[in-house]
Amino acid sequence: MCLAVRLLVMMSLMMAQVCLAGWELAKEDDKRQIRVFTREAEQSDLREFRGEMRLQTTLSALVALIEDNKSGPEWIHHCRALEVIEQISEHERLFYMVTEAPWPVKDRDSVVYSVLSQDEVSGTVHIDMQVRNDVFPASDDLVRIKDMKGFWEFRPEDDGWVTVIYQVHADPAGGIPAWLANSMVVDSPYYTLKNMRKMVAKEPYLSSRPSHIHDIATGQ
Repeated sequence: MCLAVRLLVMMSLMMAQVCLAGWELAKEDDKRQIRVFTREAEQSDLREFRGEMRLQTTLSALVALIEDNKSGPEWIHHCRALEVIEQISEHERLFYMVTEAPWPVKDRDSVVYSVLSQDEVSGTVHIDMQVRNDVFPASDDLVRIKDMKGFWEFRPEDDGWVTVIYQVHADPAGGIPAWLANSMVVDSPYYTLKNMRKMVAKEPYLSSRPSHIHDIATGQ
């Protein structure tokens, strides 16, 4: 690696650490370029997580995967089911998700409202997510997640790579011990990102071209 490249990498890492002030590194996978951070959340015993990953792919492939609800259980960690309730527009949707919990804890379910936006200059795609508890009542067999807010972000880089950020704070409710919930905030982003890396390298995501985003990598 030449000196100029090394300096660039070091500067990028230093800037990243400044941006992540308050976050603690919880897991790092150099091979897959995945890092997981956690931090304390206000008025909550449960920690917030932030997973980051760099990979060679396109914005189109990432968005196509995120919007393919049927594939959710294949790559989202502990996702048992994922169904779209309403496709409000190309950028907005309501979806229902069932999340597996370790025995003897009950599985969780949630209704989530998501909004996709894209920065016209940088091309960064941002998908905000938050729970909606007014859509339909919870099942007696599941515990409803009543507090969750987070986002996905896909940042195209000049070298053809994309930085993926997955950040969430959630309260799973129902009396899960804080120590157990906090152990899950590391596994959830790590395995979700690890699986995402494999999925976007497959069809139909490789050749997908969603019409509602501008793909910097392909110029579409």
